[in-house]
Order: sequence, then structure tokens, then C-alpha cells
Amino acid sequence: MMLVHHLFLGRPEYGTTIVNLALACKVCVAMFVFLSGYGMTVTFPKVTESRIKVNLFFLCKRYAKFFLNYWFVFFIMVPLGVFVFGRPLEAAYVNTENIFESFEATSVDKARIIKYLISDLLGQQGLDSYNITWWFNAIVLMLWLFFPIFYWMMKTKVLSICFIAFVLINPGNVLNVLHYVVALGFPTYIVPFVMGILVALRIDVINRLLNKSHPYFILGLSTTISVLLLCLRGVLSPYWGFKVEPFACVFLVLSTVSFCRLTKLKLRWLQCVGKHSMNMYLTHTFIFSYFFSGFIYGFKMPILIFLALFFTSFLLSVCLEFVKKKIGFYKLQNKVVDIIIRIGGLTPKGLNPS
Repeated sequence: MMLVHHLFLGRPEYGTTIVNLALACKVCVAMFVFLSGYGMTVTFPKVTESRIKVNLFFLCKRYAKFFLNYWFVFFIMVPLGVFVFGRPLEAAYVNTENIFESFEATSVDKARIIKYLISDLLGQQGLDSYNITWWFNAIVLMLWLFFPIFYWMMKTKVLSICFIAFVLINPGNVLNVLHYVVALGFPTYIVPFVMGILVALRIDVINRLLNKSHPYFILGLSTTISVLLLCLRGVLSPYWGFKVEPFACVFLVLSTVSFCRLTKLKLRWLQCVGKHSMNMYLTHTFIFSYFFSGFIYGFKMPILIFLALFFTSFLLSVCLEFVKKKIGFYKLQNKVVDIIIRIGGLTPKGLNPS
């Protein structure tokens, strides 16, 4: 979805159907957020003692793993862009008050570039990141920061319903200020994030309800609703389209799980792709937009363009993981996590290093 969205949105030369499909695939962002909320919840320590300490070091572990993987890609791809492919830092960091304003190399403000480069390293540069796709970093990092609060609210039935309704309705646009004081897009993606938390917390209840219905009925219904919601996402205005996304995530997940259970298929190739999804997210824009745009779009046909980007970004991720193993990256990551646990004085039961 992410690749299709970025490749074909705003590309009318590929036809209205492809453009609408690309717009519907915008749901990929909500899906990342939904799965992040779900994943954090199922790995969150279920302890009652030292709750503040557990929250703090659970988040520290999460941030450490993110930044180590992000910086690994950053310090490879950004120098490649600057010194090999002719995309200077000025291309992203100069004249960012107006992203449509062209820049001249002679007007470079070095102090400003350094400031924005540091902000980019911290994942807070938004749409003015060296790689524009990294705007998502600021959102997900801030959602993680609020996770303990959201988790507490989703544990209470009435509070969870009221909170989700409040964020969806956004009365008087009171949440819009969060676009500026927290992160651009933050209020938009609160709902899929907390719905991921809610599904994880209520998974036993959900399973009991699903088990009362015929599995083929669940698969047919969830698939139909998923398709309808994605079609709506492709034709609705941006405002209403974002309101649809959280529900599309839920039914997409339900249809996928139902399909796997009925067919007994493990979809291991998709599991493999999932393991590389972060690297593919971090690098694919370099491939199709900054470095090899002519090569990718040179395939002309949408399906071939998609496959070219899919396999090149996947193979690049495989190469990155190979290098990580050779240099002992994950040994370093595990040591960092162990240090965080020891500093916190937490046992593995209190904070699982996995």
C-alpha cells in the first residue's frame, strides 16, 4: 500500500483508477499506527509495581531500538545522496518555510542546515526531512510517548468509547492545535493507534464473539467491508477519508486473519516482507524519487513499476540486514537494551528485552 500510494498519487498519466487506488492506499499510514499500538500493548509489562518506572524504561527500550535502526539507514543513505547522487542537504533544509519556493546554493544558511540535520536525526523534521517520507517519524515517536496514557484510557470501557468518539468528532476542531505543538498529523492518527491498543486489550472478548459466527461469514463480511471502506477512502475528501481509515484497518486485519485461519496458510512470504517493512519504509523514496526515478518509472506499466520498486527496496533491505549481522549491529542493540533494563533496576519479568 505504501509503495502504491507514493508511486502513483498525483500521476494522472496512469489513469483515474490507479490514482484512486493510490489514494485508497493512504490507509497504509493508519495501518502502521494501528499495528504499532497493538504490538506495544501485547508486549507491555503486565505488572503493578513501579508502574512509572516500567512505563519509562519500556518507552526507552522502544526508542533505543527505533533510533539505532533509523540512524543506521540515515548514515548510509544521506551521505550517498549528498556525495554520490547529487542531492545536497540544501535540497531539504533551505527555504523550508515555503516548500514550494526554489533555493539557490549561494543562500545556504549553514547554521540552519545543522539545526535541521539534528532535528532530522531526532525524527522531528516532518515534511522537511531529507527524505520527505520520514515525516511519519515525528508522529509515531509522539504516539509512543503518549502510549501509557492511551493504554490506561483504553482499559476502561466507557472512557475508551468516549475518547475515541471525541477524537473522531473533534468538536470545534479543538485538537487541531496538536498539529503544531506535538506533530503534524498527530490528532489524525490517534484513533487508529488507540484502536490498536483497544483490540489488543479486548482480544479475548473479540475472539469469543467471532467464534459464535461461521468463519466463512466472518471472512466474507470483513472482506466486503474492507473493500467498501477502501473504496470510500479513495473517493472521499481528505477530512472524511481520514475518519474511515481506522475502521478500514480493523476490517483489513480481521479479513487477513480469517483468511489465514480458514486456508491454514501462513503467508510466510508476507511475514518475510513484514520483517523488512521498516527498512523499506526508510529507503524506498530514495530509490523511486531521489536516486533512480528514471529507472523505476521507465518500466511504464503500473504493475511493472510497482514490482521494480518492491523488489529493489526489498533487496536493499536484505543487504542492509546482511551488513548489520556482519558488523554485530544486533549485539550492540541487545547490549543497549540490557543497559536500559539494568539502569531501571527491572527484572526481565518487569521489562522483557525482546
